[in-house]
Amino acid sequence: MRRASTAALLALILVGCGSDAKHAGTTTRLTQPLPSFAKARANVLRTRTAAFDQATTIVAAGAEIKALDRGQVAFDGSRAHIYKVSPGNRFPGEVIVIGPYTYTNANVEASLQSPEVPPWTKLDTRKLSPRAAANQTDELSHVLAPAYLAFGANHVTLDRRVSDGAVYWARIDPKRVLRAVPAARRAKIEKALRADYPARDFNARFWVDSHNRIRRVIVTWVTPSGTPVALDSTYGAFGAPVATNLPPARSIKDITPAS
Repeated sequence: MRRASTAALLALILVGCGSDAKHAGTTTRLTQPLPSFAKARANVLRTRTAAFDQATTIVAAGAEIKALDRGQVAFDGSRAHIYKVSPGNRFPGEVIVIGPYTYTNANVEASLQSPEVPPWTKLDTRKLSPRAAANQTDELSHVLAPAYLAFGANHVTLDRRVSDGAVYWARIDPKRVLRAVPAARRAKIEKALRADYPARDFNARFWVDSHNRIRRVIVTWVTPSGTPVALDSTYGAFGAPVATNLPPARSIKDITPAS
């Protein structure tokens, strides 16, 4: 049953991923240069910002459970605007990151019940203790990490050409990711690797466009308890400004721990 669920989940995701190949003419395939995986990996550091969509799917008791994230992000982790739809939450989540400050609409439900409660919170992550920082949910790391997986790629092989690029398979070594990612970005990527991915090597599929940019990353695996997981991330609108307009100050409660 678990094997069937895993196969069905992977097939469902890959059906959408193969659609571009149907529109790639023979002439296009022969005349376009093959995108460079190495250059695409380097471009993760050169590209300032991107819009993203990310779907995280698990199969539990034969049923698919999906969480969705979308928004804009700076690849250096300095700014982000994230919208979240999570199973079990009545209201969509919203997260704004400006440097060390994280703003969320975490109190929106409480605010609807008690208008005196500000719907938004503000947290200065520099004031967190090491333990609290380690336990703090980090939505920014979650949406950044897929592109950075390319830094840990071993055994990269071409899967196929598509209309605007190519698809590559790669074996990802989490330790190699952290060795290759610049030190200034390492902490955020490490947090996502520990929280979201297998501890040992795993497979990933990368879509690289004709401008040598990573446009899509898909990772599927089965947890030690037998739960199938799929993480599907797409990036686009590269270089556009990240919108970080905040709600009025009266709608924000500062929850930063006292020094």
